[in-house]
Amino acid sequence: MSVPVRLFPRLLFAAALLLAAHNSKAQTSVATNPVGYVQLTCTAASDTTVAVPFTQPAAFVGTIAAISGSTVTVNGTASWTANQYVYSGSGSSTYYAQMGPYSSGTDPMDGSYFTVVSNGTNTLTLSLNGGSLSAVPAGSTITIYPYWTLATVFPPNESGTDFIASTSPLSHQTQVLIPNYTGTGANLSPTETYFFYNSAWRLVGDSISNSHNDDVLIPDGYVIVRNPSATTTLTTMGNVLTGNLTIPLATEASIAQDNFVSICRPIDTTLNNLDLISAGAFTVSTSPLAHQDLLLLTSNTNVGFNKSPTSTYFYYVGTSGTGWRLVGDSISNDHGNDVVPAGTGCIIRKVATNNGNTVFWQNSPSY
Repeated sequence: MSVPVRLFPRLLFAAALLLAAHNSKAQTSVATNPVGYVQLTCTAASDTTVAVPFTQPAAFVGTIAAISGSTVTVNGTASWTANQYVYSGSGSSTYYAQMGPYSSGTDPMDGSYFTVVSNGTNTLTLSLNGGSLSAVPAGSTITIYPYWTLATVFPPNESGTDFIASTSPLSHQTQVLIPNYTGTGANLSPTETYFFYNSAWRLVGDSISNSHNDDVLIPDGYVIVRNPSATTTLTTMGNVLTGNLTIPLATEASIAQDNFVSICRPIDTTLNNLDLISAGAFTVSTSPLAHQDLLLLTSNTNVGFNKSPTSTYFYYVGTSGTGWRLVGDSISNDHGNDVVPAGTGCIIRKVATNNGNTVFWQNSPSY
């Protein structure tokens, strides 16, 4: 089971959130956060950008005792069985560990997540993809979550509502397209296309007999739902992430680099509340004509396939003020209260850098 990763270094919101009781025992598998749901209309004859603005219930919440390279030891007696957090075949889960918060100070990795590749009775070995855990302090919280998958976001029993099943392997109905998370440059085409056929999710180009129900959807990414002929209503439900989310944004040394991202928040988020500027993750423009980093949004209300972005924003600091500006609008108009709708994603187009290093975007909840 492979997990799409961001490589280092290179709606409708349900008003009723049900508060869950917090359990402070580090070794207990608990769902400590509020829960809710979001519904998103996926229009016929159109592409719809879809992100899951929730986590699955946590499988473990504890604190870190020590870190050695990519191996984390947790405090207390976890009593895990060997590799219980490792994908074990059809219908099982792939897990990731999310860092933070740190109650005694600052954890610079707060909100970062890494796939679990093995575990012992109280240790986790993580896939760092070129990153490092050296900055994570002992005592920081660590939470283990199951990844969302095709079959948990688009359950087979919701065929006809969340998606339309295909009756032929050659004529596809609802398709789920995965952005190119590891490609270089801008205007990248999707890398995988899935369709539901004969009781399971299938991958275009793979054997029709292979199920891809367990293929992973990353928590800071999104998918494109393509409905050729019928409108569907996708309902996503889960736990509200009440802590930070840290998203790595790739850059290139000579060309602009697109990052296909979402924030795990079940409410519309204003550009001002994205924290891109305060995190130092977005290069500001000092000229209204020479733009640096860009934020691109594609409206789900527009109908069509392979849609171009409908709104392109840059952050301006100059003689006409400071704040978010919209390409094509007056430079004096502030767009900081424009929103990224809940359950959708956006593209962060990073300008070419001198070193091509990854930039880290830490978003905090506004609720």
